[in-house]
Amino acid sequence: MATLDDYKAMIRAVANAIGPELCQEIAFVGGCTTALLLTDLYTKQQVRHTDDVDLIVHVMSYAHWENLKEQLRQKGFREQPDEDAPICAMFLAGLRVDFMPDDEAILNFGNAWYRDALTSAESHDIGEGVTVRIVRPAHFVATKLAAYLSRGNNDPLDSHDVEDILTLLDGRPEIADEILAADAEMRTYIGTQLAALQEHRDFEYAIEAASNGDTAREEVISQRVEVLVSFAKLT
Repeated sequence: MATLDDYKAMIRAVANAIGPELCQEIAFVGGCTTALLLTDLYTKQQVRHTDDVDLIVHVMSYAHWENLKEQLRQKGFREQPDEDAPICAMFLAGLRVDFMPDDEAILNFGNAWYRDALTSAESHDIGEGVTVRIVRPAHFVATKLAAYLSRGNNDPLDSHDVEDILTLLDGRPEIADEILAADAEMRTYIGTQLAALQEHRDFEYAIEAASNGDTAREEVISQRVEVLVSFAKLT
């Protein structure tokens, strides 16, 4: 199991390669950021291992995307077409980095929440003089729910996206207040999608797995899910 320091090191490696100027134009997202968003010390040690780093980039056109890739090649990133990796992936030595455009039209896939997540991302000091922008917790949940809908195969028990959401709910007590303070569209989206997940026969098993069988933590996660579901009914 990777530690918080491991994830910081992965993100630092990418940030240092990208350089400070470009780094301020992107936002880190996904499983590699989960531990950085947790405020509960116990849960920080229970984050799943991930081998890649995900980030959002602002891209205005396909030509802009190709220009960005050329810049990244000059910074040491390489494409590996034979790898079982998405079209947005590049590699920094052995580390896979997914550069995901904020416009779904660029590569014909994406996430409806990426643009808002990118513009609202917050700065985090990850040590050794490196500061990066990371998506805010409410946006993390929204992007993960959207990702689950697109690739989760209606299987929350086997979904890393659902696992990451439940880990965040477990390890960030303030998440309900943060989502309550989000705009109505996001608040309603999160509540509605979690309500749909509650109806899935395997969702309780997913909560059990995320809590490592700790019944007290299962109860905490379930209660926080209920709170977020209730937000869908707010006007």
